Amino acid sequence: MYSIDDLKTFVAIAQTGGVTAGSRRIGISPATATHRIQKLESALNLTLFHRSNRSMRLTMEGQVFFERVQGILADLALAERDAGGGSAQLTGHLRVTMSPWILARFVMPALPAFQMAHPKLILDFLAVDRFVSLAAEGQDCAIRVGKLADSGLVARKLCDNDRVICAAPAFLDRVGMPETMSAVLEHPWVCLPWQTRIAFRDAAQRKQDAVVASRVLVSNSDMLTDAAVSGLGFAVKSRLAITAELTEGRLIEVLPGALWGPEAPISFVYSPEARFGQKAKIFGQLADQIFAPTRQGVLA
Repeated sequence: MYSIDDLKTFVAIAQTGGVTAGSRRIGISPATATHRIQKLESALNLTLFHRSNRSMRLTMEGQVFFERVQGILADLALAERDAGGGSAQLTGHLRVTMSPWILARFVMPALPAFQMAHPKLILDFLAVDRFVSLAAEGQDCAIRVGKLADSGLVARKLCDNDRVICAAPAFLDRVGMPETMSAVLEHPWVCLPWQTRIAFRDAAQRKQDAVVASRVLVSNSDMLTDAAVSGLGFAVKSRLAITAELTEGRLIEVLPGALWGPEAPISFVYSPEARFGQKAKIFGQLADQIFAPTRQGVLA
């Protein structure tokens, strides 16, 4: 006989395409996940997956079973929630990925109250500036910066945001306030490793690309802000990431409107399969509350 946990393991592996990614998503070992699938296949007397060294692909029978089991598990989750009147405390892990500056400047200040409301929920944050595949890295949801590529994920915009060129007053005192992009490109920059090429508008409002003179490369967005404030060069930053620095005069925006396609909205992202996940839903509500002041023109 098989259990609900066996079904959840089956769905996780089917969604992620592998035992390792599927087991990571639900917080078990690959060995346990493999055992559960073997037990399920034995009980059903079916082969649910085509197996290879790199992936697990559903068989025709497995696809039919997957489509039915998804609905059953969703209905079960709703039944559990409704039976508890929505009052049951959240438990277990919630894995969320986002940029370090979003975690530090927006999410962390809101966590004490959230933790008091959900004391049994363990939050596991992956704070990185690179793109993170939710399925491949076992993340439940994400707060992302920038225009989103078409994918199978569900996204909800939290607020508008744009990217700007900025520099410290001391640095501008040394090199002078530039009036053209050509002048900006003559001087040192501090960059994330993938930020060394920028797109900007020329005098005729045409798109131009340029490689900047990056003298300092850092892998973390908060370190990029610190480097710019220290006067190491020009930098491209999300406006929301440096609101305090701009307000206090520690950074100055340079050539407003010069970047091509500067829009970088903040979005809450999750997989369609997680739409009934109460933990992701509640965290999404927290994200809405956190970024509400920015939607009203009051920067946090």
